[in-house]
Amino acid sequence: MLVNSRIANTGDTLREAQGWLSTYAALCMVFLAFFVLLYSMSAPEARKEITQVQMHKQLIEMQTRDFNDIRAFIVQNGSAAGIQAVLQKTSIILRLSEEMLFTPGGEQILPTGFHTLNQLKELFLIQNEQTINIRGHTDDSPPPPGARFKDNWELSSLRAMNILRYLLAQGIEPWRLTAAGLGEFEPLFPNTTENNRTKNRRVEFVLERSLRKE
Repeated sequence: MLVNSRIANTGDTLREAQGWLSTYAALCMVFLAFFVLLYSMSAPEARKEITQVQMHKQLIEMQTRDFNDIRAFIVQNGSAAGIQAVLQKTSIILRLSEEMLFTPGGEQILPTGFHTLNQLKELFLIQNEQTINIRGHTDDSPPPPGARFKDNWELSSLRAMNILRYLLAQGIEPWRLTAAGLGEFEPLFPNTTENNRTKNRRVEFVLERSLRKE
């Protein structure tokens, strides 16, 4: 009887163990399915982030190459002297002082300014993948009493628009051109000396490009 009792107890223990193992296995399968689902949901986002990093790197490489070409163009064309080229991340910025394009306090382009813009037009036709954002800047000196401009914002905006219209008439595609007047609100240097104010009175051409999706 004792032997039979032990056999019976052993059988019950085995059945309990088998039941517990079945439950444990089922629970493991549930967790496995859960983590597989999480991975499947996160993998596209991870791939998207990797793709964006690769595209950003490619864009930097392309803009660096174009920046070097632009600098070579400026050096080779003596009449383009005075144009400052700066590379900031994925943007190429061409800076021209006020005196290269306009009379102080005026919005009409000088004859010498048209010549400079013609040089830029040739450059923009070569760099035909770049969009061109024209930005007018002033110093913090307010327009004198009786001036036709309400403030520096208006003056810088009209300057940028006049340049845009001229480039448009010279054959630069409309989709590439935008204009903005920033007045005295983005100075390169503190407006504490006349030399600094002179440097702040400028026009910038911000060149940017995007990668085309094949």
